[in-house]
Amino acid sequence: MLRRIRSAVRREREPDPLVKVAGMPTRHEAETCLETLQARGIYAEVREDAMGAFELWAHASVEPLARLVLGLSGRSVIRVARRKDDDKGAS
Repeated sequence: MLRRIRSAVRREREPDPLVKVAGMPTRHEAETCLETLQARGIYAEVREDAMGAFELWAHASVEPLARLVLGLSGRSVIRVARRKDDDKGAS
């Protein structure tokens, strides 16, 4: 029982780390996405990587929401390869 209490207390003390949510080639696009997240009340940061591109970082606890908001705003960060079926539509 004490082990459960200790682990719960430790979890509260651990900071919520920042994770990369998206990458953009220009600062203008990154700032636009940052404004979108901030309008929804999501804290995020813009960082420049070594190659000169820009990354959007948010807390790990809100990463799925941040990705969803950016996907709905026209900037999808999850790419799914789609297979083209030749016999699709041939009925």
